[in-house]
Amino acid sequence: MTQQEERQGDRGGAAARASEFVAEGRHRLEEIADVQTQFWDKVQDSNRKWMDRIQNEATMAADLANRLTSAKSLTETANIFQSWTVKHMELAADDARRMLTDTQEIMSAGARFWTGSGGGNGRRGMQ
Repeated sequence: MTQQEERQGDRGGAAARASEFVAEGRHRLEEIADVQTQFWDKVQDSNRKWMDRIQNEATMAADLANRLTSAKSLTETANIFQSWTVKHMELAADDARRMLTDTQEIMSAGARFWTGSGGGNGRRGMQ
């Protein structure tokens, strides 16, 4: 084989490696975009849940004020406060569970983003 043929063979191999490199880069960018989308979807979903919870809290406060102003006795007022406290404690427990779940989901999505393992081996081309 002549030197010119060897150079052409090397160029063909280099072109194939470059094409492979570009394809791998494109695939990695798609994985990163997908994981990033999943991460932000989790954050937005969590935000929507918390906004709903804040609105629920405002509604409960308005209801408490209405019920207290219409209370006719000290016993009725105490019962209203007791009922509100029980409901508030239940919601606080739900809030804690939601916060743990949301945090776990967001951290998991963030870990997938930072490790680059959106569904495949994150270090595939770097070994």
